[in-house]
Amino acid sequence: MSVSFDLVHRQWQRKLIVIAAIAIGIGLVMASRPLHLEGSFLHEAVERSGFFLILIAIVGRTWCSMYISGRKLASLVTDGPYSISRNPLYLFSAIGAFGVGAQFGSIVIAAICALCCLAIFRLVVSHEEQALAALFPSEFAAYRARVPRFLPDPCLWQDADTLLVRPAKVNRTFRDAMLFLLAAVAMKGVEGLRDALPITPLLHLY
Repeated sequence: MSVSFDLVHRQWQRKLIVIAAIAIGIGLVMASRPLHLEGSFLHEAVERSGFFLILIAIVGRTWCSMYISGRKLASLVTDGPYSISRNPLYLFSAIGAFGVGAQFGSIVIAAICALCCLAIFRLVVSHEEQALAALFPSEFAAYRARVPRFLPDPCLWQDADTLLVRPAKVNRTFRDAMLFLLAAVAMKGVEGLRDALPITPLLHLY
């Protein structure tokens, strides 16, 4: 089995896990209520902060794709955002997941969404790192020893002199990132459905 085929197979597994996590998240939302009611200052502050984080995730993922688009298995990308974090794309996805969860007005649900996202990507990252270690043994070993897996270290920043940008791939990443906005709208719909049904909440979450 080739490295590229194995990564594609793992990506499909990731998508199935994401779907399962979304289903669990919807169930959690339907069974709970935010401690601060809709319209209160804290509820609105959490929602608006989450929307801002979604915008950061969209811009951040698009920015990262400018550096890695078309180069993921052709070369080891270690410049730009990849000079301070080995997986900035996934980090921005977790930020977006937090933002989506925050649309319920609950910091707890937002944190659960982000942590679930990181847990899913941790599985994907382990397989990707095995592939990169096989393709670039010495280079990746040095890179892994120098750069943190997720949390960025700005002191390590190194930029590229030039970038070969593939617009089609960058545009696709941007369109994919826009799904965070659609997810936020969908989650507000779930919240409205929950409030319309005569459901007794099992939990009240901050």
